Amino acid sequence: MRTFVILAHKAPLTHEFSLNDLPGGAGRIDVLCRCVTASFCLSHGIRKDVQVYLVFQNQLVVRLHGETLRHLNPDERSTAALLQKALKAQSECVGEQEVQSTSGIFVSRRGLPQLLEQLQSQNTKIIQLHEAGAPLRNTVLPTNCAFLLSDHLEFDPAEDALLSQALRLNLGPKSLHADHCITIVHNELDLREIN
Repeated sequence: MRTFVILAHKAPLTHEFSLNDLPGGAGRIDVLCRCVTASFCLSHGIRKDVQVYLVFQNQLVVRLHGETLRHLNPDERSTAALLQKALKAQSECVGEQEVQSTSGIFVSRRGLPQLLEQLQSQNTKIIQLHEAGAPLRNTVLPTNCAFLLSDHLEFDPAEDALLSQALRLNLGPKSLHADHCITIVHNELDLREIN
């Protein structure tokens, strides 16, 4: 299972945003939509072996599970509508328990510390995609790992502190969009699988 964790610093915590203004009024939820598309969409299908965690302002986690994910299309608006349903379903959350909003999409009231604790309890190695890291191409990866990246904003000091034990890797000499990073990681892992 390939796992991606995307930190969403400005994305709304409520479902009350317009699908007509994703970059502006919806706190750059368009960035998250592109990350979801890059994580799952192939030319004519969906990657089933992928799991994505979207961490909304360190207060909510939306998890998308490729094996059971349905109704995902490669456009931002329909993906935003699925995330909107997940945000609406948070009203049903009790404690940190997940609630399913639509097939393959779950929401829970927790933040990055709780998510990292969960992943580490599953023996998942956290890999922070960061410009200051070692090159991914030259790194032997653990079998069970989660690639963590930020949205359009830099990691803040609190996040860097939480990730101090994470393996830091970069994808090249240039700054890239988060969704492009996911595509490059997929490509690298796809190539490793056939070699």
